[in-house]
Amino acid sequence: MTMKRISYTFRQKKRASTLMALGQSECGAAAKLINEGLYREAIVHLYFTCYYVSQAVLCHKIGASPTHRNLNRQIHRTYGRHKDFPRRYVELHTELYNQRTLFDYRTTHTPDPDVLAIQLRKLEAYVKLALRLVPRIEIFDLLAGFYGENDATIKDFSFDIYCPKTYSHHTRLTFWQPPFYLEIFGVNDLSRNATRMLKALKVRRTEDYVVGLNSKVNQYKDDHFLMVDIDAVNPAVEAALKPVGGILLRTGRGFHFIGKRIIQGQKEWQKSMRALLRDRELKKHVDRDHVHISLNRGYATLRVTSSPVKPTVPFFYKEI
Repeated sequence: MTMKRISYTFRQKKRASTLMALGQSECGAAAKLINEGLYREAIVHLYFTCYYVSQAVLCHKIGASPTHRNLNRQIHRTYGRHKDFPRRYVELHTELYNQRTLFDYRTTHTPDPDVLAIQLRKLEAYVKLALRLVPRIEIFDLLAGFYGENDATIKDFSFDIYCPKTYSHHTRLTFWQPPFYLEIFGVNDLSRNATRMLKALKVRRTEDYVVGLNSKVNQYKDDHFLMVDIDAVNPAVEAALKPVGGILLRTGRGFHFIGKRIIQGQKEWQKSMRALLRDRELKKHVDRDHVHISLNRGYATLRVTSSPVKPTVPFFYKEI
């Protein structure tokens, strides 16, 4: 029998989304190290993949930042005899926990690469299972949260349906949506119906089109979110973004940042966007082309759905 998706509160969803993003990053790092023959280093990343993913499926059972021993106990207590949760992943957690302890503190031997390759395959399957079981923060949840904090300023949300392979010179649709319509239809409905219309208009490669959230939040005023594309996040980047305040979405190879505060006036928004390119830390990681195109267009757009050319749906990573 297939296990049902776990029921989480909004706060637990946010925490689980962050943990899954961390787990996926660790899994990718482990695979890279194994390919490069750095087997001892890979062991740490194999374990921490499990450490984050197991927490993600236990957010309703365990507090934040559990000890390694307590997490190992809890995964057995919760899922060790669960009829629908594969026991092999419970055993994998313990195996990687013990292996990390062994190679960190008790031996100088080189790990068996064949064993690590098998563990990586099992771990990748565990991550896929967790992605099905763990509820994520949806774009609706984020927009509803933004509106709740800025209900006097946000009059509309706007979305573009566009091809992400190029910034300009292609068919592009803009759709305005009053906040109360968020519960009536979401971005997936918008994507499906917009694609149908694009096909009827004989637009080529409609399967590559995505939906993007726009920075502008009023059809009749120049009020904006601050939105940028970032290639990497580290403590220095987070510290630079903290005065702005907002959320980070993981996009696969990079991140999207959406500020919570509404910037009123086109000149103020332009000034804020240009300031990002002058910041000592942010200028190393902000996509300059995205900023310049946004300024030329008059608003910024960040993708919130996927397509064959952008296969990862952006998902909540953390709040700053």
